[in-house]
Amino acid sequence: MNLWYQPTLPENRREFIITITIITIPDSRRPSLTSQPLIADRCTGNLDTTECSRRASGSQILPPVITSKITTKHKFNFKFGRVEVRARLPAGSWLLPEINLEPKENVYGSRRYASGLMRVAFARGNLVFAKKLYGGAMLSDTEPYRSQLQKEKIGIENWNREYHNYTLVWRPDGLELFVDGDKYGSIDPGEGFYTSARECAVPHAAQWLKGTVMAPLDQWFYLSLGLRVGGVHDFADGPDKPWTNRGTKAMLKFWQHKSDWLPSWEGSALRVDWIKVYAL
Repeated sequence: MNLWYQPTLPENRREFIITITIITIPDSRRPSLTSQPLIADRCTGNLDTTECSRRASGSQILPPVITSKITTKHKFNFKFGRVEVRARLPAGSWLLPEINLEPKENVYGSRRYASGLMRVAFARGNLVFAKKLYGGAMLSDTEPYRSQLQKEKIGIENWNREYHNYTLVWRPDGLELFVDGDKYGSIDPGEGFYTSARECAVPHAAQWLKGTVMAPLDQWFYLSLGLRVGGVHDFADGPDKPWTNRGTKAMLKFWQHKSDWLPSWEGSALRVDWIKVYAL
């Protein structure tokens, strides 16, 4: 893990830059990707699953890349408010920033985003995608509803070229999204997210009838910052992509093509200057 705090002001000022970056497995340890077990007691995924504990076998290699995630789950949770984040998003092929609000308690379920997630800012690191910024809610892990409640803004330049101010306003009756003070989207639950989710056959939508019109986004949430690589949801299959989302050898294929993507990772860090949360 590479996570450090770099002071940007005199030591008597309690302000820092948070930098989350990536390391690849060094050459000396690469044989272990195909032969050793992985047990990560500080894993940020779901414990007691293959996200945090697995044994390499054949083409099922261990994750060849290590990164980090930090949260305020045990320190700071809130319900409704305005979140402002000044950040520089990561540049590099197949990189994904995480600047999110996640549920403290999975009141409506622990799988498939049944209890929701809110994206403050998200832009893929690939050069071809980097002008597209997204923010909003994620209430399902399958399309079309996975993307239906997210808004898009196309930038003049890539969003990872410099720092920007990203804002999410979370109200009891909807969401609003801003970048550098300009509003680029709003999300209205109408009579409740259940209605639109049911039309997309989201299996856990009925659970939201127990809450308000904003359910599942009507509970306590916390901030999370992180950096992901690859995955099977955020990149469509194509000729330039070294793996397929349904492929059984996805991680191995990704690693075998490291000479294609590793040179693009010079600007691979997620850098956060500050985060501010305001009550409404």
